[in-house]
Amino acid sequence: MTRNELDILASFLRVRLRVPALESPRSAAGAATAARRLRALEQAVHGIEAYLQLAAHQPTQPSLHTEEQGARALWQTLLDLAALWPDHPHLPPSPPSPATRPAG
Repeated sequence: MTRNELDILASFLRVRLRVPALESPRSAAGAATAARRLRALEQAVHGIEAYLQLAAHQPTQPSLHTEEQGARALWQTLLDLAALWPDHPHLPPSPPSPATRPAG
């Protein structure tokens, strides 16, 4: 889950989630759904970006672990969404954080 991987994934999803707006009511409903999906995508991207910035600039922040868990959940959701398309970018899932890695 790097900034570059987030850019790749977000760009892919932005293209796939856009629906051209046409003049029919059915198309309008599709465009509204696409707009909601794009808004949710942008919110997820902003959440992950916030975590990446916090981790880069304040790695000892007490809330970092909680923010990391939320960012990883958002990342996995975006990966799962991208997997709906056969041409999705093959990005690795986010590795477990040090606190969740099995001892060994």
